[in-house]
Amino acid sequence: MSVKVKNKRKNSAGNANTKLVRIFLILLLLVCGTLAYYQAFIKPYYDTAELEPEEEIIVLPDPVEHAKVYLAVGEYYTLDNSDYVSEDGSIALVTNGRVKGISNGVTTLSDGISIYDIEVTDMITAPYISTDKEQLPCNYYSVEENEYLDEVLAGKVAEKGYGTRAGAVEAARFLVLQFPWHMSYFSENGRLYPTGPTCEGEGRYYHEGLYLNIYKAEEFVAVINGPQPWGCAFLSNPAGINQINSLDCAGFVSWALVNGGFDPNDMGAGPDDENYDYSDIGPQYEITYESLDEVKVGDLFAEDGHISILIGIKDGYYYIAESNLYIDIRVRVSTKEELINSDFYAWIDMDEFYNYQDGKLTDYWEE
Repeated sequence: MSVKVKNKRKNSAGNANTKLVRIFLILLLLVCGTLAYYQAFIKPYYDTAELEPEEEIIVLPDPVEHAKVYLAVGEYYTLDNSDYVSEDGSIALVTNGRVKGISNGVTTLSDGISIYDIEVTDMITAPYISTDKEQLPCNYYSVEENEYLDEVLAGKVAEKGYGTRAGAVEAARFLVLQFPWHMSYFSENGRLYPTGPTCEGEGRYYHEGLYLNIYKAEEFVAVINGPQPWGCAFLSNPAGINQINSLDCAGFVSWALVNGGFDPNDMGAGPDDENYDYSDIGPQYEITYESLDEVKVGDLFAEDGHISILIGIKDGYYYIAESNLYIDIRVRVSTKEELINSDFYAWIDMDEFYNYQDGKLTDYWEE
């Protein structure tokens, strides 16, 4: 009897062990199945999610605002691409990457990224060479008109680069190509220098802007026979007669350089062994076929007692702006041959004077 009880206890223990093993195996299968399911279905999802790039956030650049562009009616300006659209095509019209002034007013051009503010005025002309402009009348412009033309001139220089070669060239081009009146030559009565008569505004105007109204004389340090603005006649001491006030040759070049952002000193054309003048402002080169290949717009051309500035080169022609005793303020157009046989004894390299800054220099104005 005791033996049977012992066997029963053994069988009970064995059954219990078998159940534990089964439970363990079931749990193991559940764990393995869970791990397999995780590896097969859940982990790849999270791995893929981690690898997927975040949604790209496109940050548009701030609009680029270009320098304000002033245009005459009929004047063209080349934009930096052909995608611009004018807000008002009746004021300024865009075609093939160029904008043309149509009528007085202000408008905006945009390509979605960049912006141009355009102001169109009929107080200047599109750039062109003319020999039949009427003489600037005396006291023609009001204070407000003078100030506005100063603004236009300054805006055009700024767009090309104030303090650069292009800025000085733009000032010279403005006066000879876009100012709507003929300007005479005036034999200067004096300058702002200590070796001679000191005066301002009498054949010279060593300031930024245009001397079109007498209010500008308020800033003069001295006068001799003036003050009278450009276009008004009074006595020129060197000439001994009344002349219409304007600029002499060095006065014109100085005015262009000053308005371009430079301070050349109110000096003469030269050569003058006793005084610093334009013949000393930079290296001189004899005018030859070879040297004329090296000349740049903005360099100077020198005669004995006369100075002028190169404002254009195109198709073998050289466009030299000057104030000349016999033909007033104008543009001289010459070939290489004509320059070699002219009274010019040298051209003057102005790179160092311009601090090697060309700005938005172009060999010719836009037509």
